[in-house]
Amino acid sequence: MFHMEFMKKICSKVKEMEQPEMSKVMAGKLSLADKLLGSGESRVMFRWRSSLWKLLWQELLAYTASFMMISMVYRYTLTMEQQVQLEKLIRWCRHQSTGLPITFLLGFYVSLVVKRWWEQYCKLPWPDTIAIFLKGLVVGEPGEKRVVARMIRRTVIRYCLLAYILCIRRISSRLKKRFPSMQDLAKTGIVRPDESSRIGDEESQEVHGSNWWMPLKWSVEILNKAKQEGLVTSAPGYSHMLGRLSEFRARLSEVATYVYLPVPLVYTQVVHLAVYVYFAVSLIGEQWIIWRQPGDEEVDLYYPIFMTVRFLFIFGWLRVAETLYNPFGEDDEDFELNELLNRHFKVAMTIVDEHEDPPELKKDIFWNQVDPELIEHPELDVEEVLVDYKEDFIFH
Repeated sequence: MFHMEFMKKICSKVKEMEQPEMSKVMAGKLSLADKLLGSGESRVMFRWRSSLWKLLWQELLAYTASFMMISMVYRYTLTMEQQVQLEKLIRWCRHQSTGLPITFLLGFYVSLVVKRWWEQYCKLPWPDTIAIFLKGLVVGEPGEKRVVARMIRRTVIRYCLLAYILCIRRISSRLKKRFPSMQDLAKTGIVRPDESSRIGDEESQEVHGSNWWMPLKWSVEILNKAKQEGLVTSAPGYSHMLGRLSEFRARLSEVATYVYLPVPLVYTQVVHLAVYVYFAVSLIGEQWIIWRQPGDEEVDLYYPIFMTVRFLFIFGWLRVAETLYNPFGEDDEDFELNELLNRHFKVAMTIVDEHEDPPELKKDIFWNQVDPELIEHPELDVEEVLVDYKEDFIFH
């Protein structure tokens, strides 16, 4: 006991000595970063991952090089008569390009793709609600029935996650690489070999050729048997639990339907064609005119400044749609389904299991307060309480 008190004092002294020095160093680093990159939202412009610069730097470099090559040919290789004829073409292209409804077409298309991208993520089902229902409804008396109830809860959650994997891996390249076959799934323990043989190899490429719904059917049969054996005593609760399983299945079906029924190809082609034609015409129409006439620009620049900005705006808009068109790929903005699946497995299994009892029931500090306020209470030494709890947890 003396040893533990002594070590706690040493750790607290070391912590007090390190905090001022670390705060000074971090303050220096933050102030230097703020000076170089700005602060708050301005730092967004200097990010690389998933950024506009990462998506467009190659296309912008090629487009600018093409523009400059045409400009050099126009300025230094053509005769004056040829330059005058080319300037007529420049004026015509400039006039014709202003009539293209590029902003309307692209804006509607991008809004549609972004809406579909967000809806697909929102429709991905989470097993937490099913796990909570199982924990509260599938219980048993101490002894053998409690062990059976625990087995039922864990099996139903495992079947839900198995259905999740079997459905999403058909449309997600990340899950397909992680679980390329049923044998690889069996090696993880999420499915037993006898269960895998009943589901099949799941290698069919047809839209409705998967048996991902089968584990959910087994879950309903297991819960029905549990109700008959008295492990589920609440009839309304049993009905709500089956409703959550049905909702889980419906959400998986909706996500799969989004992928099987994409945005019409014709609309996608129209938008891409409009953007490419617009900027192909701009290679000529945005050239600076040498032999100016009344109404032409008064300056002569080599580099297309505003055309570059327009290229970043419009092509960046188009790249947003291309990046979000299939969120189940491996781009920076695609869904991190591996991490999401790991989270679902860990949380759902923890909810339905019986690793530890809940915290002891005690009166809170707001007891008998007429108008409680959520403020800091100096009398509560939280760090000391946490240290004592950890010591009790380790040594007892």
